[in-house]
Amino acid sequence: SRRYAEFTCSILLILNRGRKNVGESNAEGLATPSVNQNDNSSYRGSAGDMLMNDLDVMLEEMVLLLKRLADVHATNIKRNVFMINNLDQIITIFKERRVSGKELNRFSELLVQQRELFVEEELLQTFSKMIAFVQQTEAHMSRISAPRSARGVAAPADVVNPDVVESLVREFASNWKAGIEQINRNVLSYFSNFRNGMEILKQVLTQLLLYYTRFQDVIRKVWRGKPPSFCKDLVSTSVILAEIKKHALAI
Repeated sequence: SRRYAEFTCSILLILNRGRKNVGESNAEGLATPSVNQNDNSSYRGSAGDMLMNDLDVMLEEMVLLLKRLADVHATNIKRNVFMINNLDQIITIFKERRVSGKELNRFSELLVQQRELFVEEELLQTFSKMIAFVQQTEAHMSRISAPRSARGVAAPADVVNPDVVESLVREFASNWKAGIEQINRNVLSYFSNFRNGMEILKQVLTQLLLYYTRFQDVIRKVWRGKPPSFCKDLVSTSVILAEIKKHALAI
């Protein structure tokens, strides 16, 4: 990844030295160091155009190579970590060299996608039951009108299994802090770039909070009239948010 990024940046910087030929120089007579491939004012000529085409091909081949190498890893989360570390390294070098354009855009888009995949995989390590319940129940409730009792209140047993919900509520109340601690350790050990790891950690913890908020919303919609007794064990989202902020500050 480093060799690819440094080689590509070097070629693009050399090609854009042609800016001097169109008068784009600074006060010292040096070409502006920042490179933007979307700027067509640079003079390249036919040889430069051929090199640009070759760089396009190399870009796609590099993406395919990273995916093939990622497939060597046994688990989804290891494949995501491999992709994120390599994509982040490429992007870092492009930014250090002040080179922008379609290569940087492509790798940035891939990084966003891989981060989103990693977030889901990491949360499934600890909170898979709650996440599966939320996703399945929301889909079920969107497909049908909630059954009604004689009073017009949703009949909980016809929508969800109350015993399952109670179990999920109490399991989360017992394990959520330990789960966040484990996520924190995992994320900080996976990623070589500290800043990248910090951003991903915040993304994972934010997504956890969103899932738990959706879990509480499902409970409120099912038991509209009288909340069940186990609702007293629900953890306040403000408490979870405070814990998330504590980890962010600790970093």
